[in-house]
Amino acid sequence: MENRSFDHMLGWLKSSRPDIDGLSGSEYNRVNASNSGSTPVYVSDDAFFIASNPSHSIQAIWEQIIGSNDTSANPASMNGFVQQAKAMGVDGLSKTVMSGFKPDLVPIYSEFVNEFVVMDRWFASVPALT
Repeated sequence: MENRSFDHMLGWLKSSRPDIDGLSGSEYNRVNASNSGSTPVYVSDDAFFIASNPSHSIQAIWEQIIGSNDTSANPASMNGFVQQAKAMGVDGLSKTVMSGFKPDLVPIYSEFVNEFVVMDRWFASVPALT
């Protein structure tokens, strides 16, 4: 798996595997990453398919992981996914990028996770195009 797909596909398996660095339901991104008063979009477990993808350009990736194109931010806040998706102008994409699958909708993945080792802290050394 790459990029954010871990949370989309396996994030909600934390309920059956508490040792996984998955989702609790309290995670969110704001519509405007630099405005703490802007609307939050929380993670949800209501994904049933992914129709559109957020952009995979270098500039979009920086905005997604840092919340802006200021590459000096350290550490990366991972707070710009909703903001970048909204900028694409695709209806519903801001919610889609924060949606994951319930474990029963991905039964093969769920079984693999429950039977095998899961590498959940694997990070790209260089965020780049996929």
